[in-house]
Amino acid sequence: MILDLHNLAMEIGLQAMGIAPAISEVRKAFPWAESVISAAICYLPPEQACENDVPKGLIARFARSSDYHTVLRKKLDTLSNAIMITHPSAQTKICVDTSPIPERKIAALAGIATRGKHGNVFVKNCGSYAALGEIITNIPMTDFPRVSDNFDECGSCNRCAGACPTGAIIAPGEIDASKCISQLTQMSGIIPPELRKAMGNRIYGCDICQESCPRNADIQPTSPEFAESVFPGACPDLLPLLELTAADFNKTIKDSSIGWIRRTRIRRNAAIAAGNLKCLEAEDTLNSMLQDENPIIRAHAAWALGEIEHTK
Repeated sequence: MILDLHNLAMEIGLQAMGIAPAISEVRKAFPWAESVISAAICYLPPEQACENDVPKGLIARFARSSDYHTVLRKKLDTLSNAIMITHPSAQTKICVDTSPIPERKIAALAGIATRGKHGNVFVKNCGSYAALGEIITNIPMTDFPRVSDNFDECGSCNRCAGACPTGAIIAPGEIDASKCISQLTQMSGIIPPELRKAMGNRIYGCDICQESCPRNADIQPTSPEFAESVFPGACPDLLPLLELTAADFNKTIKDSSIGWIRRTRIRRNAAIAAGNLKCLEAEDTLNSMLQDENPIIRAHAAWALGEIEHTK
């Protein structure tokens, strides 16, 4: 059964699959759990050049194409169905960023990943550009050989910590989420003023630590699902994001990979990007945002206008 699942995983385009026994964190959420199948895909899309004819935002690689949650869940559905065919009484639960379980720890215990000092895990043929998902089941399965939960493969390299513009990597594998740019773009509310310049023109996510990593240097796109060019791509036009209406959001962005952070956060991040780019073309829109009913929008628009004014 395990061998069949492993072969099926390769057939449906998973880069790695391993099995770990259920651990305490899993059993806390799912008391019936006996085994966890950990799987990974490479979300790395083909590189896209950002043209400079109009102001652009920047999107992290994990969100530039198809939503990896949807892609990975579909593949895990296929594996789950295979389990149910063999064990009709089996209980299964698919998790892709949807449950309070330690995905990276499970991937390491299942033997498909090793830890990186930047807080991500490395998967063969994916580097750290790996999306993880799990099937939790009440069926006992033989686990694959485990790997040590340390940073041996990083050696003495600390390039990721040195590259992070906010100093968010405070120790190997330990991230200060309050300073992580990827987290800042996704959090709600006011972005601390002292961290806004470090965000550059990022609208969603950040790849700086991964881009600095030598272990990612030769990683190539391998999953055809992420080769398709769909919104938002690498660098969406900035002005339409600033001017984003509720109707436009629902039509174009709601169901995209960045839609879940909602319209206010997208416009907030776009305002910060406009300020960091000293974007004169955005002045009229930013001025109109000063009258917005949302104080978050007003605050970030005012900051952006101040940044632009300093360049005159």
